[in-house]
Amino acid sequence: MLAQIGKTGFAAMAIVAMAMMAVPTLAQAKADDNGTVAAIVNGDKITKSQVENVMKLNNVKEEDEAKAYPVIVDEIINEKLIDAAAEKADVQKSPEFQQRLQEAKEQLVKQMYLESYLKTKVDDKAVKAEYEKFKKDNKGKEEVHARHILLKTEDEAKKVIKDLNDGAKFEDLAKERSSDPSAAKGGDIGWFAKDELIPAFSDAAFKLKPGSYTKEPVKSQFGWHVILVVEKRDRVVPDLKDVEGAIRNKLGQEAVKKLLANLTAKADIKRFDIDGKPVSGDATSKD
Repeated sequence: MLAQIGKTGFAAMAIVAMAMMAVPTLAQAKADDNGTVAAIVNGDKITKSQVENVMKLNNVKEEDEAKAYPVIVDEIINEKLIDAAAEKADVQKSPEFQQRLQEAKEQLVKQMYLESYLKTKVDDKAVKAEYEKFKKDNKGKEEVHARHILLKTEDEAKKVIKDLNDGAKFEDLAKERSSDPSAAKGGDIGWFAKDELIPAFSDAAFKLKPGSYTKEPVKSQFGWHVILVVEKRDRVVPDLKDVEGAIRNKLGQEAVKKLLANLTAKADIKRFDIDGKPVSGDATSKD
C-alpha cells in the first residue's frame, strides 16, 4: 500500500513506442548457400553460418555453443516445416489472416510514427537538461530510511506502541501485524525524501531521530501508522548513466501526452454514453 503513497518522479514506466523492441528470431538468420551444411529439409539447406547467426542473435555464450548448436538446428528445421505447411494450407488467403495482417500494419504504422516523433523530442540534449534539473532538485535533499506498521484502527496502533515500549522488536511486530506489503520485510520501506510520501506520514517521520519511533499513532487515508526511522542522510544523486533510461521514459510519456492533447484540441470529437446519448460538455474544435 505504501507504494501507492510514493511519487517516484522518474519511475521506469515504458511507453509503447519506446518499449517495443525487435526480438531475435530464426527468420533473421540468413543462410549462406556456400557454407558448411548443418541440415537439409526437403532439399532446402540449413548452413552452419545460419545456425551461428541465430546463436549470435540470441547471445549464446561461447562455452554453450556446442550444446546449443543441435538445439538451434532442430528449431530451424521445425520453422521450415511449419513454413512449408502454412504455405501449402494457403493460410495467407484466409479472412482471419488478412484481418490480423491489417491490424499488424496499423499497429506498426502507429509505432513507427511515435518512434519518429519521439526522436525529435527525446534527444540527448533534452535528456541532459532533464538530468540537470533532477540533480538540482535532489542535491543535498534530506531523506530518511524508515520502517512502518500499518493498522486498521487507532487502538491496534496504540497496542503496537505499547508492545514496543515493553521491548518488542519493531521488525517482528511489522511481520505479525502490519497490513502493508512491506510487512514481509519487517516494515522496511527504504529511503524517501519528505515530498515523496503523503504529508501526514512524512511530517511524522522527519520529526523523528534515527532509532526512534512514533509515540502516537499517525493517521492517513490508508489507516494508522507506527513509524520507525532507521537512518537519515543527504540524498546521493545518481550518475546520468544510472537514470538515463528512466529519464527517457519520463520525457517520452510527457511528449506523447502533449501530442495527444494537441491532436485532441484540433479534432472534431463527439462522445456518446452507453445508451447512445450525446455526452454533454464535449468540446468540438477543429482547425
